[in-house]
Amino acid sequence: MKLFDILISRDDLKKYTGDFEVIEEKDPKGRTRKTIRYKGEWIILRSASAAEKARLWAALAAAFLLAGAYGWMLTLTHIGSGQYYVMVPLLAGLFPLLYLMMGVCSLPFRCKPMRRDQYMHSFIRSSRSATAVAVFAAAGLLAVMIFRAVKGDWDFFPEDRLFMILCAAVIALAAGIIILLRKIDVTERENSYYPQGQVF
Repeated sequence: MKLFDILISRDDLKKYTGDFEVIEEKDPKGRTRKTIRYKGEWIILRSASAAEKARLWAALAAAFLLAGAYGWMLTLTHIGSGQYYVMVPLLAGLFPLLYLMMGVCSLPFRCKPMRRDQYMHSFIRSSRSATAVAVFAAAGLLAVMIFRAVKGDWDFFPEDRLFMILCAAVIALAAGIIILLRKIDVTERENSYYPQGQVF
């Protein structure tokens, strides 16, 4: 099993039990052993061109930039950093950020045929998580603006401006990741297309 697949727990694989089958085969010593074979459809890139690979690497780079900006945004002291209704959405965004990083770390290595669970835990997870991160960052920014409106304080210090810039950067990077992944065209192939299947 590859390193990137270790992040997928056995509970996650239960969602795709129909894609696997248990087979019995004899080893060189004549002993019968049970193994798991993938029998579902394979998902492949329609084109494994340099442009497609560049998009995968670009999505990975954008995710690391997003994570850095998000971490900086959380630790920054600004007018709303002491308000729970500002910080709660931002802290909640750490969960989809974690899933985003788990998904994108395998993207550049997905040029080969993927099992359905591998596709869902990389491409789909990354896209959905990026959307959630953008929503939480926007919620935090909106909460700060509401706090300012209620307080009637519209004086922006350098930290306040930086916070707004970081929020905008996080939203823009998340949108960039989503666009990059949507530009990558994939197709499905029946298991019979790969006669050997995959045994692990």
